[in-house]
Amino acid sequence: MSARPRGLARRIYLAFLIAAVVPTAVAGVLGVYFSLQTLRMETLNNLDQEVTIRAQGASRFLGQLAAELRYLAASPTLDRLRASIVPGGSAMAMARNDIEREYANLAGIYPHIYQVRFLSEDGLERVRVDRTAVGARVVPAGELQDKSDRYYVQEAMSLPPGAIFVSPLDLNIEFGRIEQPERPVIRMAIRIGGDGVPGGMLIVNLHADILLEQIQQMVDARDGVAILFDRAGYYLSQSRRAVDEGEGFAMRRVAALAPTFGSRAVERVLAGDRVVEGDGWIIAARPVVLPEISPGPVGEGRWVLALAFPEQALFAQVFNLYVLYAILLCALLVTAGAGFLLTRRIIGPLEALSRESEALAAGDFSRRVSIPGDDEIAALGARFNDMAARLQALYASIEGQRDRLEIEVNRRTADLDRERSFLARLFEQIGDAVMVVDRQGSIRLSNPQAQRLFDLDPKGDRRLDAHWPEWPALATELEHVGALRRDVDRDGRVLSISVSRHGDGDVMVARDVTDERQLADQRRELDRQMFQMEKMVTLGELAMGLAHEVGNPLAGMKAVAQAMQYEDDVPPGLMAALRRMEREIDRLASFLKTFHGYAAPQPLCIKPCALDEVLDDVLFWTRKEARQKGVEIDVDLAADLPPLQADASALKQVLLNLLVNALHATPAGGWIRVGACAESGNVALEVADSGCGIPAAVLPRVFEPFFTTRNQGSGLGLTIVRKIVLQHGAQIAVTSTEGAGTCFALKWPSSVRASR
Repeated sequence: MSARPRGLARRIYLAFLIAAVVPTAVAGVLGVYFSLQTLRMETLNNLDQEVTIRAQGASRFLGQLAAELRYLAASPTLDRLRASIVPGGSAMAMARNDIEREYANLAGIYPHIYQVRFLSEDGLERVRVDRTAVGARVVPAGELQDKSDRYYVQEAMSLPPGAIFVSPLDLNIEFGRIEQPERPVIRMAIRIGGDGVPGGMLIVNLHADILLEQIQQMVDARDGVAILFDRAGYYLSQSRRAVDEGEGFAMRRVAALAPTFGSRAVERVLAGDRVVEGDGWIIAARPVVLPEISPGPVGEGRWVLALAFPEQALFAQVFNLYVLYAILLCALLVTAGAGFLLTRRIIGPLEALSRESEALAAGDFSRRVSIPGDDEIAALGARFNDMAARLQALYASIEGQRDRLEIEVNRRTADLDRERSFLARLFEQIGDAVMVVDRQGSIRLSNPQAQRLFDLDPKGDRRLDAHWPEWPALATELEHVGALRRDVDRDGRVLSISVSRHGDGDVMVARDVTDERQLADQRRELDRQMFQMEKMVTLGELAMGLAHEVGNPLAGMKAVAQAMQYEDDVPPGLMAALRRMEREIDRLASFLKTFHGYAAPQPLCIKPCALDEVLDDVLFWTRKEARQKGVEIDVDLAADLPPLQADASALKQVLLNLLVNALHATPAGGWIRVGACAESGNVALEVADSGCGIPAAVLPRVFEPFFTTRNQGSGLGLTIVRKIVLQHGAQIAVTSTEGAGTCFALKWPSSVRASR
């Protein structure tokens, strides 16, 4: 090497030693001390934070469950059940069914709940829902037990109404025996009463898994011992060794921990200390606090979650720092020697590469560099030589490619000349008119078809607006849209024109479509007339059949009803029924006119009408059939319901069709509900049933004419219903679940909105 590179190598080496060895040595001495202290504190803080998070998670869950208990305690369903717990209470069965469904829903939402019960004041189970492997199970009345002798029942009954009782960890007892396999249980109960009806208590049996899972997660996260203390004097523990050996949780007395951790350490944990050191162990603990449930031990934290580690194992990572810094010192010594050799090896070859690179940049592709050895520097020199060789070959290839490109350009030019000649002939022979118009409106190119359609003279005026005055307006519109299509009239002919903007001109393609448009219009008119004729023929036949089959019997029935009204000994009740019959006969006659109006709509007499009066007439004709089938019809109309803006006869027809359809679809023991309420200037009306429902494939077609799923149905009932609804400016929708029932929802204009 020359003097200059040796001086550079020496400076690099000295800078390397000063920048690496000295700071690392000082940092090592200080780092060992501060790292020991920091790592110790961070370990303890992390341990405390982890236990705190687990305890807070359990607290939030139990608080949420307490809120669910208060909600269930205030449920109207539970009030009905309590009111029915008297001798001769007839609503007991219905109230039990409702409360059992609510309790089953609660057990389904919270997987840790395995039992929900309601006990009367005498300690007897009235309702009980158990969670099994396949879901919630409602316990039959014959399996309900007497729990009056259990401590948690007695303590909960002593609380004031609305207070929540939380039991300590316990083992569940069924029929006087501990349930097997043993599994710790937590019970939460709320006292109910004080409102003039029999009281009681609502109890939830909660698997202690919600607290035990916190223990299990801590055991999985760290190699220590996780402990759950109960202030009643018991504890549960778990460790990774116990998990690996398949040991489960078992309740033991707290005194059993004294030989392991020391009595003083256990007392400090139960007294509320967060981090305790004793007998070679580090213990972090936090209570599960529930201040919002009840005062006393529960508010102070009935349970305490703790995590214990042997002190030597916990701080083992701290002592490993000494080994780390010893290895680092050896690495510094090796690095110092390697740095000296590396600087001597790099500088010389780099200078040679710099000189040859400058020559290569000047265009001398014959230059090469020689670097002995088989390391990365020598490989870099070989790659430099390879690059120079490829550049030299590439330059020669470019020269040859230039000659070949010149030959190819000449060949392509000849091909373009041939294609231009072909396109010119095609342009002349194409059947559509084609023109190219510049921005000033001058025709730059046109074929014979364009000259014929627009009366162009190839040697005359070349401005398009002189032959077609509409062009300026079309060109202005084209500036905004870029392309357009439309039909235009020219001298009694229809031209289909397509114009698009390209560069500094517009390309227009036109075709004479006069004959095509006339044929299309004639075909559409013929199709419309044929369809109208078929529809009118069908409706005429149907109207004639209905008039013949229904009109004559209706006339006879009306004559009989009118004659009976003139008898002297007709009872008042029968007289009212005869008048109702006469009105219904008139309504059916009006229905025939409405059906005939399916093809030619009839005017409606729309005015305010009371829904309850219309519904009263409809129920008069449907309740008897409902009683015969064993179907209950329930009516729920809001007290402030405004009158509907409707034709009373048409509205009656809508309700009667919907109720009759519901009766046909509802089996014995089912129900039909009719409800209505005011809603934003409208009346929301629903007719729902518990029948067989409508299949999903059939539901979209229920309003189609002549479509029915009943053997004796006409398929027109719901079609007429929908027609009447639309004539009133109302809306109708249907929802159905196969096997669960159907609901027709109507939104009908009220007379209040109409007056506005």
